[in-house]
Amino acid sequence: MKRTMTMLLGTFALAISVLAVPAVAGAVPTGSVDSSNRVIFKSGPLTGVFEGNVPHITFYATNEVGRTTYQLNFRALIEFSTSSGESTYESPTMLARADFDSATWTASNFYPVRDKTTGTTIGMGFNFTLNSPMQIVQQTPPPQSLKPGDVVLVVKAYNNTRTITANGQSVTINNAEIKIDFVLKNWPFASLNDKLALQVNMHSDYNHFDLDQGTGTTTVDATNDEGAGVMEHPYREASGVEQNVRYASGPVTSSMNIGFFHFVNTATLTSASGTTQSVLVVASYKSEKDGPETFLKLYLVYPYFASGSTLVHDPSFGLQGGLPTLYIIAGGAGIAGLAAVLVIRHRHLQVQRFPKSN
Repeated sequence: MKRTMTMLLGTFALAISVLAVPAVAGAVPTGSVDSSNRVIFKSGPLTGVFEGNVPHITFYATNEVGRTTYQLNFRALIEFSTSSGESTYESPTMLARADFDSATWTASNFYPVRDKTTGTTIGMGFNFTLNSPMQIVQQTPPPQSLKPGDVVLVVKAYNNTRTITANGQSVTINNAEIKIDFVLKNWPFASLNDKLALQVNMHSDYNHFDLDQGTGTTTVDATNDEGAGVMEHPYREASGVEQNVRYASGPVTSSMNIGFFHFVNTATLTSASGTTQSVLVVASYKSEKDGPETFLKLYLVYPYFASGSTLVHDPSFGLQGGLPTLYIIAGGAGIAGLAAVLVIRHRHLQVQRFPKSN
């Protein structure tokens, strides 16, 4: 009986682990535009839906029953002062803000992504570009604006898992992942000592997050609005190149995947003359309302750069394997029930072994 139980448990565990793997080998990315002008971009088992006029993204596992839906909104650019010695963004230090939702954005046609050496097609991409002036609201007038084309999201997906070079560092992008090059071509800094934060809002059905930091994993309950009285928390970066923020799964879920957002800890800065340099990217975060909903707000911080320079940073989002706890509970209950039946049967068989009477 013990051997039978071991085989049952092993088979169940293997089945769960197979179901939880999101990768699909050799899946060519596809793209389309629906009647609401939303861009539907698919990479392997991952579907990303880009709103047609603002850089808001909804993503999920394409064919999963009972799937979890994840949101990722590129929300704003914020200039802030570092005069008090802060290296990460804190809201009281804000000097100017440009809201992405205040402008219109346009998606390009899809295009093939080619290997720079061989010229062969290795994926698909499209660009999501600022298409109208975006006002910068400053504490000290006069107001200024970013021009159309000053901000571009270069969106790419690859046919297979691929190791690429981002800011001189090796990064692996799997085929359940979509890479975004955040390109900023202008920002009218008020001071050479100021910095710029890219605000990214994250939300999910469960709305809890696990931040893999250098001090360990920090769990954030984004259903709780920390409010204006709580300062943004510095993100203690891990030692690796890619920093990992995971959308946590609920205590009872049928989802076999977990969403994630990655960002590289450096960005590339190219001057007007064409000289490039790598600059450090730091971050802070906070659980806070933005309109009626509460989000995990992540602030990616870039240093000052001169007029005419271009900043490129390399975040990505996608899926990794998770444990469907609902199936585990149901399967565990089923195995426990079967075990009880086997035990009763075994005992019943033992009871039938009467000794011979003289």
